Amino acid sequence: MVPETVEQKLRFARVRLADLSALIRDNRLGADPDARHQATQEFFFHAVGATEYLAQLVNERRSLSLGAEDVAVYKVAREIQKGDPADPLLAPLKGLSADTRKTPLPADPYSDKGLVYRIINYRNEVAHRSTNPFHFVLSAGPKVAFLWLDPRDHARGQSARPVDTDLSSMLAVVDRECRMVLGLLR
Repeated sequence: MVPETVEQKLRFARVRLADLSALIRDNRLGADPDARHQATQEFFFHAVGATEYLAQLVNERRSLSLGAEDVAVYKVAREIQKGDPADPLLAPLKGLSADTRKTPLPADPYSDKGLVYRIINYRNEVAHRSTNPFHFVLSAGPKVAFLWLDPRDHARGQSARPVDTDLSSMLAVVDRECRMVLGLLR
């Protein structure tokens, strides 16, 4: 694993975000569900995939005891913490991890922690369960799309931010934390 593989995944996520933004700009997000689903699925796949590649890279560079098939961001963070709780890699790695099965959506879904939780949850829902995370608001003008805060529980409501703003914020957090780790590894 090399740092360029992480950077490549981040680039691919940006391309898919641009594709989604074009669908929104052209008022086709609701009209072209196949294009929307593909771009969304691939955005989450690549954005979260960057964190998974990063975990593999850290595991290799730090010679941690995890086999490649067992590597996950939270496991790498746990191994680093065992070795050195003051390691500067620990905070950004923990910041890129969320257990969406065992923990609820953070109180502030727009905080870094909330955005990371949501991007991981959306990836799981969209890529593994074919869930539609979108909520469309119909109006006389263009359709406006939002993400459900938690697609598993629509009672939580929709995001207060349009989908492209939400996805941009999520990718910004992932990008920043990945680059921080990459910088520390060099």
